[in-house]
Amino acid sequence: MKKVFVILILLLLVGCNKEEDIIEISYDDTYYQVATPYQEGVGNYSIRDYDRELVEKMLMTLSDEYFKTNNSLYQEGQFLTSEEIKKLLDEYNQTDEIVVAGVKIKPSYITSIYEQNYLATNNVLKGVSLAIIVDNKQYYEENKYKIIDEKVVLDYALQKANSLVKYMRTKEELKNVNIVIGIYLEDDFKGSFKYLGATTSDSIKLKYVNYNYQVLDSNNVMSSDINTYNNILAIKNSLTDFNVYVNAYGLYKDTVLNELTLIINKNYFKRSEILNITNIITKNLNNFDGVNVKVYLKSNGITKAFSFKVRGETKIETYILEE
Repeated sequence: MKKVFVILILLLLVGCNKEEDIIEISYDDTYYQVATPYQEGVGNYSIRDYDRELVEKMLMTLSDEYFKTNNSLYQEGQFLTSEEIKKLLDEYNQTDEIVVAGVKIKPSYITSIYEQNYLATNNVLKGVSLAIIVDNKQYYEENKYKIIDEKVVLDYALQKANSLVKYMRTKEELKNVNIVIGIYLEDDFKGSFKYLGATTSDSIKLKYVNYNYQVLDSNNVMSSDINTYNNILAIKNSLTDFNVYVNAYGLYKDTVLNELTLIINKNYFKRSEILNITNIITKNLNNFDGVNVKVYLKSNGITKAFSFKVRGETKIETYILEE
């Protein structure tokens, strides 16, 4: 039986001896089990803020290509401290001055490095995944910036990827493990991974992936994925009588939609509206067969109902959240 978004815990009590308690935890293969005992990451430094939670999620998904969810454990990064990340950023951002809006600045193309660890089920380290966070916004005054050609920024990060691998190999625990590196470009929406690669040597070759979020009723999706665009419009049209605002975005890997999120907003939902809308949505979700779908009904930021469908399945689960 497929288990989604639920961690099933079976506790068998044998007598009254707590040392004999048996706990069985079952996870869906879409998600990693976290290594125990839990260890908080040791590195958290960035020149500018970025969506760390989003990067964590996207890098975790990309890492499944190298560390499978069904035989790997996830752990927050244990090898790059905040001090080390700061030192590396200082080193990697030693670039020539550029002129932006008539002002000479020293650009900081790489704004952070983010680390994840992956372990075998016996807690032996299998490898690490690293995200090089880059930003093509270069600030020349407070709150004033110029957008630099992203190719310049990405090419720069590609050069530094090999330097980062060499640095990680200086750590005794990482001399022979698999190292995965992704280059993540910040933008005004949700950011995207542009390159990805893995290595067991001292050098790495990254391939272009363009793993990104897109607004699903945008002109860009209309031109590149017309079926998804039309299905989203059909959902929005089916809800016009309810005076709701629908926000739809999807996670693409190259040109293939992997995950879809719908957020349906209204100041106040009557219970009958919630039931009616979830029923309408359910009838439309099977148009997205090869995609993980999540739908939230929200009132003033509070989730009132949640529906989801797993890629390749027809079953749709819906939860009405009571106060």
